[in-house]
Amino acid sequence: MPGINPGSPISAATTIYLTDSTALALIVTCNTTPETQVGTYQVGCMCIRTDNGTLYSMTGTTASPAWTLNGVGSVGPTGATGYTGYTGYTGYTGRTGYTGYTGP
Repeated sequence: MPGINPGSPISAATTIYLTDSTALALIVTCNTTPETQVGTYQVGCMCIRTDNGTLYSMTGTTASPAWTLNGVGSVGPTGATGYTGYTGYTGYTGRTGYTGYTGP
């Protein structure tokens, strides 16, 4: 049935939560590498892997599903540090006063 599903298992490892008007999965969860059942997933379907929190998107076709892990890769260089701004006047410190008698 198209639309929001309360969690429709399609295997021991995969559950569909949202489908499009043609009953292809748009949002699924899995507890292993996403499965590749033909005619099950819409292009762009998101798969949340519940055992490690990773997110996959279906980048293949409905006839030949392929999953791409999102958010992987190296981090780019850090940009330049900006101007820190004016620190302001610290004020007059004055003369050190008498310390008093310290003993023999």
